[in-house]
Amino acid sequence: MKNQFVVGHSAVAQWVVVVSAFSVALLAALGIPANQPPASQDPVQTQVQDTDAKGAINTNTFMERKLNSARDIVSGLASENYELIAKSGQDLKLLSQESQWEVFQTPEYLAMSNDFRESSGRLRDVANEKNLDGATLAYFEVMLSCVRCHKYIRRNPLGDEK
Repeated sequence: MKNQFVVGHSAVAQWVVVVSAFSVALLAALGIPANQPPASQDPVQTQVQDTDAKGAINTNTFMERKLNSARDIVSGLASENYELIAKSGQDLKLLSQESQWEVFQTPEYLAMSNDFRESSGRLRDVANEKNLDGATLAYFEVMLSCVRCHKYIRRNPLGDEK
């Protein structure tokens, strides 16, 4: 079944500009230069790096991996590199399945994690269909789920429902 992302060209061009500007601003706010080449790191290989004495992944390293994938998606969208978009979408989905991801076990957090996985999978799928408009919109969904979840975590530092 084909994904339902079909929009007029002028509207998509506007969304690409908005999403790209939002992504660059988000990366800059987090201290990741947007002009770096794609990170394209294998999530499994990176997982072994930067662990503590107990073997747990450093939180900053884990976040960097997510940001690298997001940056690669923006790079892929800008250059119509569907392979990079699909790989990075899949990387995000795989990262969301690691134990480091499960910060809370609240129903709201688990629902947001599931939304993120679905959005990441949709991004991968539309990229594999070589659908730039759909990939751009799916990336926007992924970013919205990131922002919503991080907002939730900041407001609920102990995982308490509020």
